[in-house]
Amino acid sequence: MESQCAICGSKFPTKQCYFCQRKICTSCIVPGDVAGNYSTTKCITCDRRKINKISILSVLRRNKFILGVLGGFWIYTVFPLPFLQMFGIKIDPTSFQPIFIATAVMTIPFVFMLFAWQKRSPTSSDSTQVQ
Repeated sequence: MESQCAICGSKFPTKQCYFCQRKICTSCIVPGDVAGNYSTTKCITCDRRKINKISILSVLRRNKFILGVLGGFWIYTVFPLPFLQMFGIKIDPTSFQPIFIATAVMTIPFVFMLFAWQKRSPTSSDSTQVQ
C-alpha cells in the first residue's frame, strides 16, 4: 500500500508533522516564517488549530524506549534482594549500597532527557523526514 499525504492525498509524503506525527507532502507544510521556527515541520491542519506544543501523552509515547530503560533500572534495583532471599542466598545488605547509588545516578540523566527532549522543536529537518 502506498502512503499518502494525510491532508491532500498526494502520493509523495516526504515529511512528518512534528505535532501530529502524520505523513505530509511539501505543499501541506506551513512556511517557517508563519510557523515561527524554520527547523520544525508543521502541517497546515496543526497551524489552523493553533497547536504549538505537544501533549504529555505524546511525550510518553515518543519516549517509550527511555521509559523502558528506566523501568529496567527500577526492576534491577528493587527486586534483587527479595529474589535472592527467596532462593536462600544470604547477602549482607550493605553490599547493595553501591548498586542503589549507581542506579540512582544513572537514572538522573534519563529523567532529564525525558522532560527536555520533546519540549523543544527538533534542531534539523532530518529528524522529521519520513523513513
